[in-house]
Amino acid sequence: MIAYDLYAETNPAFGAYLLVSFVRGFAGANAKGPELPVAYLALPLAISGDLESAFDHTNRKTGLQEWLERSPQIQINLAERLNNSMDFVSGAVRFGCFSHTVQLTKGARLTVGTRMLKKDLTFGLSSELAQVVRYADRLGYWCATAGSTKTIYDMLGLTS
Repeated sequence: MIAYDLYAETNPAFGAYLLVSFVRGFAGANAKGPELPVAYLALPLAISGDLESAFDHTNRKTGLQEWLERSPQIQINLAERLNNSMDFVSGAVRFGCFSHTVQLTKGARLTVGTRMLKKDLTFGLSSELAQVVRYADRLGYWCATAGSTKTIYDMLGLTS
């Protein structure tokens, strides 16, 4: 049996750490940084243990659309998953901003903050938590290459 550290994953400090990984991934394709609403999509997807297999055989080149086509189960109960994680993501954003690891710009975009974290965010983490950090980075890159926030929400089936 593998011990799963749910507390670590729902801790605002770890959430901010994931947020930095997500923002760095996004900045790899779009230096402006993600709009804040995109973080509310990405972090819950990255930490969802039941979606771990959906990330198998993916990399930065996979892209959001292809990932969603390969794993349509991602969209099952997605709105509920996102609603249930709002407090976690809000806490991560607040902690990230207060600790200066991320910044919220006037245009409601997230950028890497003035307090620099180590380049390899996975160093020293358990393999499970390191994988979640990698997923956040990957989702950041995919979201940056997918287009606008509206496009991303459309792809996920969250708009009408």
